[in-house]
Amino acid sequence: MMRYVLDTNAVIQLVSRKSDGLVRLILEKREGEIGISSVVAHELYFGVYKSQKISFNLEALRLLLLDFPILEFDQEDARVSGELRSTLAQAGLPIGPYDVLIAGQAKARDLIVITNNVREFQRVEGLKVEDWTTI
Repeated sequence: MMRYVLDTNAVIQLVSRKSDGLVRLILEKREGEIGISSVVAHELYFGVYKSQKISFNLEALRLLLLDFPILEFDQEDARVSGELRSTLAQAGLPIGPYDVLIAGQAKARDLIVITNNVREFQRVEGLKVEDWTTI
């Protein structure tokens, strides 16, 4: 059963091997416990297509995505994300447009967001957030 969703910066930390703690904790989890949002996949593909080594990076991303289930963004995710965006904007605490989609999806599905951008995600009331890069 899925319990965690990786934020884009956590995936980048994983790929670049900048955090032994992150790698260790991911390897300790059972298959299927950690997913990647289709929103994060979009951000990763964007990075690939603006890179100098598109073919190489496309293949590396394809292989990475084989290791994690992809969470497709559905109508309930959209509803929760829209509500979050409105609430945060009214409070003067907006977060990035992709982060609000990831946060909304995680909140709608009761998942824990794994990120090293804790400060931004903690603006979302009731969202569970963990930073595995500091462990």
